[in-house]
Amino acid sequence: MLIAQTSEGIARKTEGGYELLDLDASLEELIRLDQLDTAHQARVRRLVPVDSVATLAPVSRPGKVCIVGLNYSDHAREIGAEHPPAPRFTYTVGSAVIGPYDDIVLPPLAPNEVDYEGELALVIGRTADHIREPDAWRHLAGITAANDVSARDVQLGRGPHATGPNVGLAKGFDTFKPLGPAILPAGELHPGTPLRITTLVDGEVRQSSTTDNLLFGLAQLISTISQYTTLEAGDVILTGTPGGVGLSTGRYLTPGQLVEVELERVGTLRNRVIERP
Repeated sequence: MLIAQTSEGIARKTEGGYELLDLDASLEELIRLDQLDTAHQARVRRLVPVDSVATLAPVSRPGKVCIVGLNYSDHAREIGAEHPPAPRFTYTVGSAVIGPYDDIVLPPLAPNEVDYEGELALVIGRTADHIREPDAWRHLAGITAANDVSARDVQLGRGPHATGPNVGLAKGFDTFKPLGPAILPAGELHPGTPLRITTLVDGEVRQSSTTDNLLFGLAQLISTISQYTTLEAGDVILTGTPGGVGLSTGRYLTPGQLVEVELERVGTLRNRVIERP
């Protein structure tokens, strides 16, 4: 079962459209209250076509967004980096999150090397503080698709306004974290089930891989990050991107392009790239 946040409330995604649910809370509130299961039993108000309502990000303002880097061997290889001996991660701001069909806005300070990174995102559903890997899945609300958009010149400290390499800043510009279009609850996914991730730019496949190729698995990421910082309900972990990013080819995003990130069993992000109005 896929659960989405829409402009008309929480909905279950079906083959026929959205089942709008008789729930007063938002999807984000259910996640923070550890009550996502109520969406399973909730009464259906009405069935509507998917395109008749706006689909929003499942979590609009995560307390923190944890960004895992170099978690696919082909991505490490294409940028000439060694495999990290343990999960490598940083943080960025929740205000960068947008919905699955909102526009990605090129920032005036760094418009020339904006890159895409299709990823599987973990949405935390229960406080995780120094937890063991075997217990990690119990702290997960579900998964969704993400695009870890990055200004590479800022990330590498080579832009005119950069004062040095800054990963969190490069990934935290407004609109740089599309999420959605729905959450697949953790209870409906086995930790070892491989899921395909595909990124397209104007219909051209740029990235294609599966989570079988993760260097560090999903449960390990949750456990490891919880040793450094307490993960709270509503926090999001972006688990890494496969090879094929623009950094390796110099093919960065330009105004007018459409970026699509498809995550098997979850759905597709579709975000148009625009200049700041």
